Amino acid sequence: MKKLQKGTYGYLNQNKKRAWLKAFLLLLGPFILLIAGWAASGTRLDVVTVIAVVLCLPGCNQIVHAIVASRYHSIDRTLYEETEEARGACPALYENVLTSYEETYFIDCLVISGRDAVGYTSDPKTDASRAGEHIKKTLKANSYKQNVKIFTEKKAFLDRVSAIAGHVPEEVPFKGDDRYPGLSRDEIILSLIAAVSL
Repeated sequence: MKKLQKGTYGYLNQNKKRAWLKAFLLLLGPFILLIAGWAASGTRLDVVTVIAVVLCLPGCNQIVHAIVASRYHSIDRTLYEETEEARGACPALYENVLTSYEETYFIDCLVISGRDAVGYTSDPKTDASRAGEHIKKTLKANSYKQNVKIFTEKKAFLDRVSAIAGHVPEEVPFKGDDRYPGLSRDEIILSLIAAVSL
């Protein structure tokens, strides 16, 4: 199975499966070592048991990652297809889980066009205005000024995406960024948001 990149459709479900598989494999080795040591020495009270327990630590850490990954699921296929149709040539990010010190924001889709960033969240726990401010602050900290609007209604989001895809985006002065050679401004903004997403 090809590994999906952050911001692509299906990433969260694949990430969840990979996290649980990795946890299983990391715990399988110490378990086999424990059983082999017990069979060889006839007792659990030996150094092999201590080694097996210590080797469980990375697997336990991976279980924590898998539990966090399990909280989020990939977006509905219909929403993905509707957004793909509406966005035209505008770049988009899907399945973004952004965290701040105060809370976590789940943004189903985010479409960029010039200075406009339009997003949609289906999560009733996500405060759309605070999520937009968080994205705006993250981009501003990296010297990119962006208008960000997060919608909680799918139809309003798709209408706005169609509107920005239907007109020529505002020309934004851009010199390029040494951290992201060869990327356009929109691609850099998507890369910055993907970098801070789980």
